[in-house]
Amino acid sequence: MKIGGRVNLLIAVPLLALVAFAAIGYVALQNASVRGDEYQALKEAQDLRADTLPPPASLLSAWAEVNVVGVLAASPDGFTPGVQSDIAGHLRAIDQARVDFQESMAFWAEQNLDRRVQIRFVEMGTAAGNKFFDAVDAELRPAVASGDPQEVLSVVRSLEWRYDLQQTGVQRALDYAEREVLAREASTEDYVSKVILFAGAGAALLALATLLLSVRVRRLIVRPIRALAAQAKMVASHDLPAAVDAVHDLPADAPVPHLPPFEVETNDEVAELAMSFNSVQDAAVDLAAEQARARRVVSENLVNIARRNQNLLGRTLGFISNLEQSERDPEVLDNLFRIDHLTTRMRRNAQSLLVLAGAEPTRLWAPPVPIGDVVRAALSEVENYGQVELADVGDVVVLGALAGEVSHLLAELLENSTSFSPPNSSVTVVGRSVPDGHQLAIFDYGLGMSAEDLADANRRLNEVGSFDRETNKMLGFQVVARLAARHDIKVMLTTTPGGTGVTAIIRLPKSVLDVPGTAAPEAPVADLPTASALLTQPLPIVAPMAVEPVTLESIEHARPTEMSDDDLWASMHSASANDEPVEVVTAVTPVTPAPMADEAAPSSGLPKRVRGAQLPDLGAATLEPAPTRAAEDVRNTLTSLQRGVDLGRQHGTDD
Repeated sequence: MKIGGRVNLLIAVPLLALVAFAAIGYVALQNASVRGDEYQALKEAQDLRADTLPPPASLLSAWAEVNVVGVLAASPDGFTPGVQSDIAGHLRAIDQARVDFQESMAFWAEQNLDRRVQIRFVEMGTAAGNKFFDAVDAELRPAVASGDPQEVLSVVRSLEWRYDLQQTGVQRALDYAEREVLAREASTEDYVSKVILFAGAGAALLALATLLLSVRVRRLIVRPIRALAAQAKMVASHDLPAAVDAVHDLPADAPVPHLPPFEVETNDEVAELAMSFNSVQDAAVDLAAEQARARRVVSENLVNIARRNQNLLGRTLGFISNLEQSERDPEVLDNLFRIDHLTTRMRRNAQSLLVLAGAEPTRLWAPPVPIGDVVRAALSEVENYGQVELADVGDVVVLGALAGEVSHLLAELLENSTSFSPPNSSVTVVGRSVPDGHQLAIFDYGLGMSAEDLADANRRLNEVGSFDRETNKMLGFQVVARLAARHDIKVMLTTTPGGTGVTAIIRLPKSVLDVPGTAAPEAPVADLPTASALLTQPLPIVAPMAVEPVTLESIEHARPTEMSDDDLWASMHSASANDEPVEVVTAVTPVTPAPMADEAAPSSGLPKRVRGAQLPDLGAATLEPAPTRAAEDVRNTLTSLQRGVDLGRQHGTDD
């Protein structure tokens, strides 16, 4: 049965019960009313005894007139004209009494009595009365007409027994009526009681049946709807989002999964609604699959475009490198360097496009790369690389297969730091090994960020989300977040100690490093907090140390004084003086910067750059100093490596 039928049944049954109860009550009251009318009529007939016993008024009046006629007939004067006139008057009175008696019986014959009672009562009373009046007409009148007083007296005496017979007949009729009245009264009371009893029982049964039917219909309606609502809630809150996420992660040729259908045990509108829900959820999954395919096609197109750009840019860099090697004019060489730098930045943008498009990284099984070379390679892809000052970044090495993406991540952070720093300020990069990997810090003294903006930025750096209008304004953060998530690298932004600006802290895990089999330090170091903690808690960097905050002093060209590694780390430590103390690893012996090379003054008046002049003298810190490579050498090496990979991929595609 459909829900509409159930609801109609739920409404109709009480109405039918009410109508049935009203009909039963009406019939009972009607019967009681009829019985009541009969009872009332019989009571009125019973009251007739007051008029008939002693003898009914009409009969009594007639009998009295007969007696008067007898008295007049016995008068000593005989039948004088006066006596005859009086007797004639009394005979007329007897005739009038007869008329009254017949009218009285006719009245009761017309009443609403039970037919059986009516016939017995009227017939018995009428027969008794008529016999008396017939005897008066048949015997008394002829005797009066004969003028014989003795005959008149004889007739009067003979009419006495007839009066007694009439009285007995009327009495019998009234007694019968009384018995019928009493029986009918008892029957009426019993009938009314039974009607009330059955009507009450029927009403109770109808009410109970209505209640049970209402509960049953309610369950038949509410339970499927509740079950369907629970399933719909589960699908909307869990199943459908999980299915959409699964569809987004499916390969291109994999079949589209479908959610289990809504199950109902009825065959009504709820079942139709469940079928509609099934169609809706299937359409939602199909739409998600279509969107995933569309995004996949767009991503593949972006990847193809980015790789083509990479190939062209790689060839361009190779051509520029050849020109640089053969050029001897300093001015032309400087322009070639500028073009080389711009092309390298363009290649980084193409690589960022590959990262955003979700392209799988190219596994380059190259030798491990020192962390310093990785940072210098990142510098070569930054516009304002001249603002960046490298301090001691550590002596760990990065796996060759991951060096390119780590360099790309650092380049995005360095680009962000230099872009939001004044041209006359410096951006410093330092690094230090920690028990669970290696930590780099990029200090800038630029515009800085509010606490809310820092929390939002840290959330974006630790969560790889979908693109939206806000995300499109921070594509660099998206690239960093995707690269960091790909290699379990932790990135956090905090306020630069000792002034305005932002410090980016990068924690490289051991899975990124080519770590030799040495024991890790016993002192624990606090890990970077998660994105959720960054939204509500202060951002710890490392343990606090009692050092003086770093002060920047202006030097030539209004740039800050270069600080040693310990000063930079102490600057970081002082920012978290209110945080919970945590032990740090043993400090590395500070290194002394190498002396600045003499600047050659060409005819153009510009200082001539001397490779390696700004690099620290690692010999002061280690027994066997590692060779120092210039940023241009590292860049050229990685460029050649990237160009070879692109050419190999291109030839593989052509084949």
